[in-house]
Formats: sequence, C-alpha cells, structure tokens
Amino acid sequence: MSMNVSLQTQQIILNMLKLGMGVISAVGIAWEIGLLNIYSAGSIALITLLTSKWDSLRTSLWRLVTYFFTVGVTFLLAKIIPWPIVCFGLAIMFIYLFCDLLRIRSVVAVNGVICSHFVASGSFTVEMIINEFLLVLIGVICALVFNHVYSEKAVRKEMNRRIQKDEEALANWLSVLADQLESGKRPLPSLKNYEKQLQADAKLAMEFDENSWSKHSDYYKSYFGMRLKQVQVLQNLEWAMLHFSNQPRQTKTIAEYIRYLVSFIFETHFPIQQEKELKRLLANLKTEDLPKSREEFENRSVLYHVLLTLQEFITLKEQFIKGLSNDQKKAYWSDVQRGMRDERLKEKVDRNQ
Repeated sequence: MSMNVSLQTQQIILNMLKLGMGVISAVGIAWEIGLLNIYSAGSIALITLLTSKWDSLRTSLWRLVTYFFTVGVTFLLAKIIPWPIVCFGLAIMFIYLFCDLLRIRSVVAVNGVICSHFVASGSFTVEMIINEFLLVLIGVICALVFNHVYSEKAVRKEMNRRIQKDEEALANWLSVLADQLESGKRPLPSLKNYEKQLQADAKLAMEFDENSWSKHSDYYKSYFGMRLKQVQVLQNLEWAMLHFSNQPRQTKTIAEYIRYLVSFIFETHFPIQQEKELKRLLANLKTEDLPKSREEFENRSVLYHVLLTLQEFITLKEQFIKGLSNDQKKAYWSDVQRGMRDERLKEKVDRNQ
C-alpha cells in the first residue's frame, strides 16, 4: 500500500509541476513577444496538458488545423450578425458541428477561446489573425514539451510489483479451490476484491500506455486484460462448488492438477505442458464407467465443468503469450528482476504446498 501511495503522490506532484511550468512558460513567451490576450496561451497549454502524451500530440495538430476554420466562420458570421453575443453562440455551434464530424470534440474549447477574442475585438486584421495563431502555437508547444514530465520508470516498477501481487493472490485462490474441492467445503472465497484490484491495475496500465513513448508500452494493458478475463472465467467455479455434494474418486486427481497448475501461474510461462495434462484428464474422465446414481452423475458433471473452466483459463493465458511480439518478450521478459520475481513466486507457492 505504501508504494501505491508513494506513486500516487509522485504523480500528483509531477502533474502540478508540469501544469504550473507549462502555463508560466506559455504566458511568459506570449508576453515577451508582445502578444495580446497572453493568458489565453496559458489556458491553451493547460487544456492540452490535461490529456495524455499521445492525445496532446493529436489534439495539438488538430487545434492548429481547425484554427483557420474558426477564423473563417467567425468572420463570416460577424459580417452577417450585428449582435456579438449571438454571433459568438452561433460560431460555437458551427465549430462544434465541424469538430464533431471530424470526431475531434476535444479541440472545441480552444477554438471557443479564439472565437471569443475575435468577437470581442471585432477585428479581423492580419495582425490579429497572426496574434491568435501564435497564442495557439505557443500554448500547444509548451504543453507538448512539459507533457514529457512523466515518471515512466516509477510506474513501470509499480506495474511489475502489482503483477507479482496479483499473481500471488491468484495462486492462493487456486490453492484454496484445490483444498475445498478435495475436502468438499464451500463456497469459494469471493473474487470481487481481486477483480477490483485488477481493474485498478488495468487503469494504471492504460495511463502508462497513453503516456509512454516506449515501444510496446501496451504490454501491461494486455496482461491485466488477460487476468480480468481469467477472473470472469473462474467465477463460474463458484456455481460448481455450490452444486458439489460429495467427492468422487477423480476429485483428488483434479485437485492435484490444480495445485500443479498454480506453480506455473506467473506471466512468462507458456502453458503447453499444463494444457496437455488437462486434455489427458478430460479424456480419462470421458472413458470412466458411467455413473450409477443421479448424485454420482451430478458430481461427475461438476468435475467436468471444473476441468472445462480450467481449460478456458489456460487458453486465455496461451492467447496472451501468442499475441506478444518477440520485441515485447525481449523488453519485458529479459529483465533480471522479473526472472527473480518469478522464481520467488514459485518458491512461495511450493512452500505453501
């Protein structure tokens, strides 16, 4: 928890610094070159800085392009409509329509600021047009520069820590599943808290992807997405445990398989052998003698349901690894610390068993 708080505090401080320095720089530059409405340059920088690195780059380019449409539509409406307030409102409507058609609504606010300057001054001289364009240009450039202030190294370290924490939690849950399947205890511990943690991790991974210039920065987003899908699959086992009345002789074998599976839960392990063993168990279950009672039939069905659920669980892991490029594996799996982390997790699981 302390690392979470530390990272959150660090991000808040960095955001404060980049917002403050970006606004000061934009206003200062506008003042130095003698522009009008200098604080608007700071507002434009602020609006742009509130987005991620990639979003700020995309919207900055569109703000420069749509600037000329804003000038043109405001000029035409000002010639037709003598009431500035009405002119301003109608101009905003057309600017919004234009941006909506291009799916760039995020640039409307900056164009609204520029529109208000032209309406308020009533001037469309070359000097005024250049002045407003420079305000936009200075604002977006300062934002692009200061949006590089991001604790990428700290966030990546935190992502690795969360992966370790989540994998330990998943390993513990599967161990409990094996124990309760063998002993007949029910119901299983809830996965809700684990799912909430994964959702928070996925959100941080999304922010990392949007703010990182590193190649293959979507790795963490893909990883936590895979774990969330696995949780949704495992939730089906809660139903199975509630409908499990006693232990057929195959139960112990399946519980032992789950414990075996736990040892290879970590992210870098491709589940080839685990999948082969699971297919063997499914084949054996099909060749068993037919149940002699309704209760035996129902319990055999529950065991079969457990194995099919585990098969889907393994398949999701397999799909995640197959979807990774060689560059991603090299970037995220060649880390010495990552290898040590996987060994520590395996040792911890082995000790628990």
